[in-house]
Amino acid sequence: MLHVPGMPEGVHVSFSPEHLPVSSPAQPERYTPLALVGAGTPSKELTALLDAHEMAYGYALYTEAYGLPDLSERRQAEEEAFRALLHTPLQSDADRAAYAAAVISRQMHSLGDGVISGRDHPLAVAYRNIRLGEHAREPEAMRHVGRKAERVEDPILAAIDAHRAAYAAWHLLMLAWSDTLAGTPEYEAAETIGATARLRERDAFRAILTTRPTTPAGFAALASYLPDVMRQSNPDTEAEALAALDALRAGVMSLRLEAASADPVATAEARSKTDNVDLARLSAEQIDLSALDVFQLSGLFEAYQVARFSWEGVEQRPYSFERGTDRLRHLTDLGKIARFEEERASWIMHRLEQEIVSRKPEDEEQRDEILMVRTQQEFRCNARIHDNALLVDIARDWTV
Repeated sequence: MLHVPGMPEGVHVSFSPEHLPVSSPAQPERYTPLALVGAGTPSKELTALLDAHEMAYGYALYTEAYGLPDLSERRQAEEEAFRALLHTPLQSDADRAAYAAAVISRQMHSLGDGVISGRDHPLAVAYRNIRLGEHAREPEAMRHVGRKAERVEDPILAAIDAHRAAYAAWHLLMLAWSDTLAGTPEYEAAETIGATARLRERDAFRAILTTRPTTPAGFAALASYLPDVMRQSNPDTEAEALAALDALRAGVMSLRLEAASADPVATAEARSKTDNVDLARLSAEQIDLSALDVFQLSGLFEAYQVARFSWEGVEQRPYSFERGTDRLRHLTDLGKIARFEEERASWIMHRLEQEIVSRKPEDEEQRDEILMVRTQQEFRCNARIHDNALLVDIARDWTV
């Protein structure tokens, strides 16, 4: 009840809800994106690709959210569906509008990357498709992608797998044939089936001999598999045995030619870089940290963190590198020393973090110090907390 000024004393007005009209709120309508004026509708071809990618995208997100075991397969399926959509020709403004919305939506959310990092990046491809009509994928040599390069399997690996399967099938039939009584219809039938399987095994074996490995791993697989299979399958002729040796020689020659065609400067620099990293790691492993307590380990971790940043700064100074004829930066002798010390400091920090994690805290101060070092190292290495065990420890020990 409320007294209104101007009304007689003792007269009040009620503003309780029962004096107000009651209206039921309307149900909200389902959101529908605004249609573009004059754009029309996308083509059936594009609509099918959009629907296929939307389904694959949803499956990938669902699998990731619930930690299902087929996450890698779902992500691969989404990537393939997205690439099919990305490189499809656009026929109208409606196609361009729907295509742009789908690509931008995908790239700006959890399975995408909103930062353009090369000509084969989805946003760069989409721009060329919409603006210039260039929808074909870039040649391999022109792809500077912000994602992992597509791996090309060595053909010898598939040839070896095919022969292994053919040999296993023939071997089982041969055993069954051997257990059948000679002169019976069953024996003749088993002999015929076994002969057919033997022909398949021989064809698969010759495919191995005519397939040249293209990678060191492929050649290693061939060199490991071929002697055993020669002993198992008893080559029919001396020519097959010689062909096996020719296959090994061809593999060796292909690797030698590949190594000979490599840039000697780049090869030497890569070898030197690898050697420096190994030397820095070995140097860091020589330090005995067992006598230090938790706080000394933490203090040393901070000291080497500063040292690593300092050497990293020295490496970027003009006197630490020079431009070669290829216009690339090459480290000077001083720059190589700075790079080595930076790598060594980084490995020592890794050692310190491992050592401090192995310690059992005696009180809250030591516990906090250990968690501090672990968290710093995790952010330094992964730019986020990737270790679930660390997240659990933080939630348990630092939650107020």
